[in-house]
Amino acid sequence: MSFLVTIISFIIVFGVLVTVHEYGHMFFAKRAGIMCPEFAIGMGPKIFSFRKNETLYTIRLLPVGGYVRMAGDGLEEPPVQPGMHVKIKLNEQDEITHIILDDQHKFQQIEAIEVKQCDFKDGLYIEGVTPFDQERHRCTIAKKAYFVENGSLIQIAPRDRQFTYKKPYQKFLTLFAGPLFNFLLTLVLFIGLAYYQGTPTNSVDEVMKDSPAQHAGLKSGDKIVKLDDKKIANKDDIDNVVKNIKNNKTEVTVERDGKTHTMDIKPKKIEQKVTKTKTETRYLLGYSASTEHTVFKPIGSGIERSLEAGKYIFTAIVSMIASIFTGQFSFDMLNGPVGIYHTVDSVVKTGIINLISWTALLSVNLGLMNLLPIPALDGGRILFVIYEAIFRKPINKKAETTIVAIGAVFVLIIMVLVTWNDIQRYFL
Repeated sequence: MSFLVTIISFIIVFGVLVTVHEYGHMFFAKRAGIMCPEFAIGMGPKIFSFRKNETLYTIRLLPVGGYVRMAGDGLEEPPVQPGMHVKIKLNEQDEITHIILDDQHKFQQIEAIEVKQCDFKDGLYIEGVTPFDQERHRCTIAKKAYFVENGSLIQIAPRDRQFTYKKPYQKFLTLFAGPLFNFLLTLVLFIGLAYYQGTPTNSVDEVMKDSPAQHAGLKSGDKIVKLDDKKIANKDDIDNVVKNIKNNKTEVTVERDGKTHTMDIKPKKIEQKVTKTKTETRYLLGYSASTEHTVFKPIGSGIERSLEAGKYIFTAIVSMIASIFTGQFSFDMLNGPVGIYHTVDSVVKTGIINLISWTALLSVNLGLMNLLPIPALDGGRILFVIYEAIFRKPINKKAETTIVAIGAVFVLIIMVLVTWNDIQRYFL
């Protein structure tokens, strides 16, 4: 039963994170007029699909990411290549309206052609030899034209529907939208948790055993009104004062049963590991705060937790990159699907609230990692767009394709190494 719960939790967490990220790309792409032939969750063989309008939505076997295939983004390969024999249907202007790639059709008045040259991005034409006269013909592709394959129609994108021919700001928004939607997901999850759990107050809910709070005489129900001569109005005030006094003894004033009590308290110093090479010092009183349910405070709490999560993940990423140059890098710093599954297995046992919090943290991590300036990731492709905006011309397409291909191979190798490291770490 526990194994089944972990599997279901992993599928939900993975599915939500990838769907939100890729939907961000598609949301802005479609608003820029870019055609999106496919929206995929997962990689590898297709296990489920359905078509809505011009987009094929698919779920694929391997849980290692997802993608939105955008027309003219340089990553898709057209199904027609020179040397192929296909059938075409022409309109009254002798423009190609359908390129037929199988026999599952009911079209009439079609022509066969042996493709010699073709261009589905810029020139939008097919040039080839027809059997009835053995001569070479060049046919323009109509503005609304389709590939016909497996009995379904796949629209061929005209120039004005391709990523390549959009303005730099439209490209930037489309690429940045994936990480942006991950950041928004983190914000929504933390705000939702704040509404559900309530926001902390300056009252004491529970005192931890053998903690500074217990030693000082703090009790459940106490309301902290002064700490280190600073008036206290909420939990944030307490945290800020404790951060400044560190582990020095100070006086705390509380309200209890309508009376005021004072006592001395000394926060406990805790060293918490942030990354493999960096630790963070915290000072704790050792109690949990009471919470209250209000209309607006959860929004501020959610924003604050989101910013803290972003800072935490950003620090970890910078530390990881720095470790490459200091020789302290280890693949243990990275988690692939196997590592995420193992973490889900641990977190889900602590309850749904912790799983949601961890999902929010993972979402901001996915957004920031995708903004790294690595070709094939969103950050690397954004650099190409910035180059185009500065120099008023796109980078050479062959150079871009080569760089992206190298980046994709690099990312794939890293994924394989991380996955193998996770398998060794957790299962061998």
